[in-house]
Amino acid sequence: MISRKLFFFAMVTLFCMIFIELSQTAPLIKRQVGKVAFADFEGKVTGRFTWTNIPEEKCRVIGQFNTGLDSPDIGDYKLCIEDVDGKVIQDLTDEFRREVTINPPGSSPFEVDFPSMTVEDVVGDNLVLKFKEYKIGEAKIKSV
Repeated sequence: MISRKLFFFAMVTLFCMIFIELSQTAPLIKRQVGKVAFADFEGKVTGRFTWTNIPEEKCRVIGQFNTGLDSPDIGDYKLCIEDVDGKVIQDLTDEFRREVTINPPGSSPFEVDFPSMTVEDVVGDNLVLKFKEYKIGEAKIKSV
């Protein structure tokens, strides 16, 4: 009689342990902390651009100019990243011209993923907008 009760108790205990184990939530995988940077244009040219590291070793650049673009011809503008000495580090002009339309005084939104860039690479540099080789806007790229 005791062995029957013991067997029944063991089966109920085993069932409860299996049920408890199966009902547990999966352990959370810690999220990767995203790196973000931004550049705010202030003055005649206004607008904001952001850089975000995304999976697959890419950097997403999103931005828009709100004022300061007087010519509707996208070919008149160049967008590049320069270091503090004015040396061009990365020329974004081709992507900028391909993705943006100018609606004076501003532009349509810009979004491009760059495989050869990270947020860490650009923080501290300057995003520069040129109109026919003349610098009309410059913004420091800052980390969030």
